[in-house]
Amino acid sequence: MRSLKFGLALGALACVLSASQSQAVTIVLGGGLAAECYATAEFGDPSTAFDTCTRALSNRELSVRDRAATYVNRSVVRLRVRDYSGALADCDQSIARWPDLAEPHVNRGAALINLDRPRDALSELDLAITRGLDKVHLAYYNRGLAKEKLNDARGAYLDYRKAQEIDPTFTLAGEQLQRFLINGMRARS
Repeated sequence: MRSLKFGLALGALACVLSASQSQAVTIVLGGGLAAECYATAEFGDPSTAFDTCTRALSNRELSVRDRAATYVNRSVVRLRVRDYSGALADCDQSIARWPDLAEPHVNRGAALINLDRPRDALSELDLAITRGLDKVHLAYYNRGLAKEKLNDARGAYLDYRKAQEIDPTFTLAGEQLQRFLINGMRARS
């Protein structure tokens, strides 16, 4: 049995509070269009990436796991073009096919934040964290965005700080923490 390895990458999207949110992409184990979808989901041209992902999903020979991953990757493309309802639908398709996958919950959280449903986003992001992401700092960062929308400055600060502790090179979390420090909103631990 081959082991499944999930990879995440960081993508930026204009979002709540002039911040950027992070989305999760998932590595496709096979090749072909599904692998190309993964490669272009975050940084390629969104219309080309969307078409590539959609064509990949039409391949009947795509494994269940790779189909779930391709839906996750297409949800990133949808988030990039602000199609938040479409991103939710793609995440739901991924979850239906591979229920234990954590990455669609990060993307559902990002979409829900943008649909002004931060409480629902928190549930998704908490689930993603408990599922064990390779790059869990993405979920903590988005959870900070959701908490900030709910006027929980202390909780947001702690989540941004946790994201930066997990990955000290994660610049988005550092920028949010700096904003807290500049505005004198630093929460005590």
